[in-house]
Amino acid sequence: MAQKCRTVKRRTDTMGEANPLTGLVYCADCGRRMYNHRNRACRVVNKASGNLVNKKAVDKYCCSLYQIHPNDCTMHHISTASLRALILETIQGATAYARENEAEFTELIRAASDVRQGETAKNHRRQIAKNEKRINELDTLFKKTYEDFAAGRLNEKRFEQLSQGYESEQEQLEQQTAELKAAIEKFDDDSLRADKFLELSKRYTEFEELTTPILHEFVDRVIVHEADKSSGKREQQVDIYLNYIGQFQPPMDDRQDDAEAEAKRAMWREYKRKQREKKKANIEKGGVK
Repeated sequence: MAQKCRTVKRRTDTMGEANPLTGLVYCADCGRRMYNHRNRACRVVNKASGNLVNKKAVDKYCCSLYQIHPNDCTMHHISTASLRALILETIQGATAYARENEAEFTELIRAASDVRQGETAKNHRRQIAKNEKRINELDTLFKKTYEDFAAGRLNEKRFEQLSQGYESEQEQLEQQTAELKAAIEKFDDDSLRADKFLELSKRYTEFEELTTPILHEFVDRVIVHEADKSSGKREQQVDIYLNYIGQFQPPMDDRQDDAEAEAKRAMWREYKRKQREKKKANIEKGGVK
């Protein structure tokens, strides 16, 4: 964990602090890291009017690519407070479920792991077969090139260029194939991940604050999607991947599902009611219909 933290430079900002989330948060679209932007609330002079205006405090994460090339991505901004609250809620929910339902938790993780590993192994084997076919093709090409060189149909310079290119490609394919085979063999060892997370859950039984040690013990990475306002309110998907188990959502019973669905319906009804009242008020005032 210490070595992982050392790979990320956490520079102190203008407030003299370094945000512990730096290096864990990524943009869902471009895959770049998201960096923290923060300043205190203050009063500044408006250049146009010369009057003092209040400047709100800022503490948010934004896509690093957007900051450099705005046309290549979007901001994907999210407040640090919201991000920390989501991470804390995710860790608390996963650890509580793991402690209270050890057998069910282990079964869920292993079942999900089997599915992911099965899909990954299938892709790995497909790539291995593709690599081995290309390696055989390169052997054939190299032999043909040597025959052309020996027969005088190919000069020495061209023969060296082609042979070096074939050998370089073949070495890369052989290395990748070896890595893929090793990854397939390692899948059996990954079945212990549920037990490792369960051990962590028992070590941290009660916590109401997201401390830096807890953050790095539990969180592998966080993927932030662009906000969606199509429903009339700002909604944003955040994928939190925990160490050992990846994304995990504790199962909810039917009553919880019904309660959540009813709450969403109530929020939508309230939103539509306010929209109707606003439209009615505009009509009465002679505003835009």
